[in-house]
Amino acid sequence: MKILFLSLFLIATISVFSQSQWDIELSHEKPVPRMGVWTKGDYSIMVSLDSLSSHLRRSQHDLKRSIDYYADKDSNLLNYFTATAQRYNVAATLTENAKNGFDLNTLNIYDGVENPKRNLEDFAILERYLKQCVEQGKAIVFFKGERIFSLCYQSESNNKGGELTVSDILNNGYTTKAFFDQPDNCLFYEYTHLGW
Repeated sequence: MKILFLSLFLIATISVFSQSQWDIELSHEKPVPRMGVWTKGDYSIMVSLDSLSSHLRRSQHDLKRSIDYYADKDSNLLNYFTATAQRYNVAATLTENAKNGFDLNTLNIYDGVENPKRNLEDFAILERYLKQCVEQGKAIVFFKGERIFSLCYQSESNNKGGELTVSDILNNGYTTKAFFDQPDNCLFYEYTHLGW
């Protein structure tokens, strides 16, 4: 019985990890009255401003609990969480008061103390939220101005086969791209490090 279970587990594992490309279906819903727009290259994503502001308020609430916990314990962490919570508060207030078509690329949300350079170029937190909305069918996606209803995902290991060197083992990982027409013109790009 154990051998049968182990064999089925290995076959399932090999099947899952050998899949390098798959499609996901996107939302077919109609737009809600208040939506924000995030643009990246040829892509635009529209999400509900009410849902986004609720998400930001929940995150701000969690940060407030961290501020309360570290208030008398660690000034560095207190400064870290306070600055982060302030950015979430500003972003939540902006999205709560925004009109339809609000430019989400203007939101400055990142974790950590104030950093002017990150204010201009760090969209990782917002992009992570938008990716989740897209994958759950809670966002409307456009490519070159036309609404699209599917995205292709492609996953590729950075180890192209052959004998593994020490460097290959230490720097092992894979990239995942989400795109509509060409892998080089991707909406989302993610690198996952598996090495040591």
